[in-house]
Amino acid sequence: MQWPVSVRRGWLVVLSSLLLVSCGLLEPPPPTPTSEPRVLRVYTVRDPAIEGVVEIVSQEFRRRHPDVQIELIDGSGDYSELRGSAAAGNVPDVVWLIDMLTESLVESDLIIDLEEFARGDDSVNLADVHPMALELGRSRKRPGLFMIPVSLETIQMYYNRSLWEQSGAPLPRDDWTWDDLIAACKRLQGAAPGVDCLSFTNASLNGYAWWVYWLPWVRGAGGDALSADGTQSTLSSPQSLAGLQAYVDLWLTHKIVAPPASGGRDCFVDQTCAAFFSFAGVAQRYRDQIGDRFAWDVQLVPSHPAGRFTGIGTYGFAVTRASRDPQLAWDFVKIFIAPETQRALTAAHLGTPVLLSLSNDPTMMQLPAPPANMRAFVIGREAGIAPPRYPTACGSVYTGPVASALDDALDTAVRGVVSVEGAFTVADRKIQTCLDANR
Repeated sequence: MQWPVSVRRGWLVVLSSLLLVSCGLLEPPPPTPTSEPRVLRVYTVRDPAIEGVVEIVSQEFRRRHPDVQIELIDGSGDYSELRGSAAAGNVPDVVWLIDMLTESLVESDLIIDLEEFARGDDSVNLADVHPMALELGRSRKRPGLFMIPVSLETIQMYYNRSLWEQSGAPLPRDDWTWDDLIAACKRLQGAAPGVDCLSFTNASLNGYAWWVYWLPWVRGAGGDALSADGTQSTLSSPQSLAGLQAYVDLWLTHKIVAPPASGGRDCFVDQTCAAFFSFAGVAQRYRDQIGDRFAWDVQLVPSHPAGRFTGIGTYGFAVTRASRDPQLAWDFVKIFIAPETQRALTAAHLGTPVLLSLSNDPTMMQLPAPPANMRAFVIGREAGIAPPRYPTACGSVYTGPVASALDDALDTAVRGVVSVEGAFTVADRKIQTCLDANR
């Protein structure tokens, strides 16, 4: 899923200061008098795909609980909309979160374990939920399941089939390599002046520093971001540097990637870039924006020398410790993994199912085009890699000292200001300092 920009930078600081102090979520408000209508407060974010799924769930919840009002708190993702909630007596019962946020919320004791609810609920079958989706909702420090996942997403390649065919470049294949793609990109750009083959920075994308873009190159060269025990930052190892250099060469040597976007334009919609990499959840947005102006589709990301790797992740919903009615909140979040919900979100091009039983379901196999190859997002899970997990004090690939070190290194390397080796030697040293201080 493509998270709002505000989520991707700085949410950890906001979360710890805003939710713990300003909102007082650790202390539930007084029980609501029985004479007042029952209200379930749900914090979600302003994102078309997420809003669509929440509406599907809300409709089903209202059918099951016609006596309960749902109050949606539509946020930008930085939780600022919750300021003063405790004082006003409207603390959310349910909150949206991304996989990398789970650990910090658990450590702050802001959300509750949902595994016991699931075990006592015959309508829920956690064994049918993809293990990776469940794992991303768990904590390394406390047993339990703290997030109900909604869509298990992988990064694959969206491409403008019309541009590709007009250029005479070979169409992307499911067995292609990055060398194949680079060669095809050069041919496409030669036949289409003013078009950049690839984009990592068009409207709504995180940019080239997003871990789902560079980490597969590291893994594809035999390296990794962290040692197996998580105690050593290994981005300056020979294998990691080789992968990072190959990634940076897309800009500096091959020159097949669009520069950072300006003015908020989407180069894919404008047909000034021929391909970009993202989740299944953005497909509906492009169906709406492109219409029948040109043909487009999705293909698996290319493979690297050490194999095919791509980012995998999930978002979901959790029940807050301050919820007035945890059972009612559970009744809401469990609907996200109901088979009928999972089929509906898939049919609406809002994501890919987290249920194993739906991997070959006709809903997934027979979706109307475009894109015709939505199944790439399910097949691609076999190549999925999760982001490295750092101590909470060090942040993550999205926030804190770790994100700052990675962003600085990638920015200077991609712009050719500092060599890849120089940039990531510095990044490794910064990250290692934090790891050593938080063992």
